[in-house]
Amino acid sequence: MLPVFQSLQDTGFFIWIRQSTYVYPIILSLHITALAFFGGTIIATDLRLLGLGMRSYSIAELLSGLRNSKRFGFLLAVATGLLLFGTEAAQYAANLWFWIKIGLLVIVGIHYLLFRRIYENAALLPGKAKLAGALSLFLWTGVICAGRGPATIKDIMHSMVDPTGDAVFQSVQQISDARGVREKAPRTDADWQEVREHLLVLESVPDLVTAPGRIGAHPIDRSRNPQVEEQPESVQKLLDADRPSLIRRARRLHDAAALAMKAADAKDKDALLHAIDGIDKACENCHLHYWYPNDKRAQQAAKEDGIVDQ
Repeated sequence: MLPVFQSLQDTGFFIWIRQSTYVYPIILSLHITALAFFGGTIIATDLRLLGLGMRSYSIAELLSGLRNSKRFGFLLAVATGLLLFGTEAAQYAANLWFWIKIGLLVIVGIHYLLFRRIYENAALLPGKAKLAGALSLFLWTGVICAGRGPATIKDIMHSMVDPTGDAVFQSVQQISDARGVREKAPRTDADWQEVREHLLVLESVPDLVTAPGRIGAHPIDRSRNPQVEEQPESVQKLLDADRPSLIRRARRLHDAAALAMKAADAKDKDALLHAIDGIDKACENCHLHYWYPNDKRAQQAAKEDGIVDQ
C-alpha cells in the first residue's frame, strides 16, 4: 500500500504545496485554527452535558446554536487535513500514531451515531447525556494526544529537512538543458527572504533531533531497502551509543545553515553556494553514521567528497 501513498505525495500539486514558502504554512495554520474552533464547540457541548459549564443555556439551545459552527470547523479541518496528508502521505501511512488517530476518529463517529438520540433528548435523559459527554471528552482527548504523538528524527527529516533542504539546494544551481547552460540564483529581495526562511528551519533542526527522549524512527517505520538502510532498532542503538557525537554532528547542520544565512543576508550567491555544500555534507555525515553505515559505496563516495568525520 505504501507505493500508492508515495505516488500520491509525488504528484505535482502536493510537491508544490510542500516546497512553497507560504502555501504549506498557511494550510497548516488553517488546519490548527479549524481544530481549535471545532474542538472548542465540542468541549462546550460536552461540558454542558456534564453540567460543568454554559449552564445559562439549555442543552437544546447550545446544540442548536453551535451546530453550524461545528460543521464549519469540521469541514475546514478535514479539507486542510487532507491537503497536509497528501504532502507527506507515505510518511503518515508508515506512522503508527497516525493510524491510532484515524482509529479513534472512527470510534468517535460510532459514538456519535450511538448517542445521537441522547444528545437530542438530553433534558429527558440526563444520566445518559452525562455518560455521552464524558465518553466524548475522553475520545477527543485521545485523538489530540495521538495527533500530537512524539515526532521521531525520521519524521522531522521528512516533514522539515527534506522540503526546506530541497528548496535551499535549488536556490543556486546551474541548469543545463536544450536552451543551453544558465544559472539560477536569488535575484530580488523576496527571493533572498525566501532562502532565509528555509535556512531558519534548518538552523532549528539540530535542537529538535537531539531533544531528550527523541527516537530515531517508529518501530513500524521499516526500511524500504534493508540491504542499505538500517532498521529502526539498529538506528536507535547507534543513536544511543554515543549521544555527544550525535549532538556534535547535528550541530554541524546548524553551523552550516548559519553560514548560509550570512551569505543570504549579504546576498552573495557564491558564498551561499559554498555554504550549501557544507549543509549537504553535514546531512550526509549523519546519514552515513546512523542510517546506512554499512553502505560501502556511500562511504567511498563520502571520502571522495571530503566527508571524513563519520
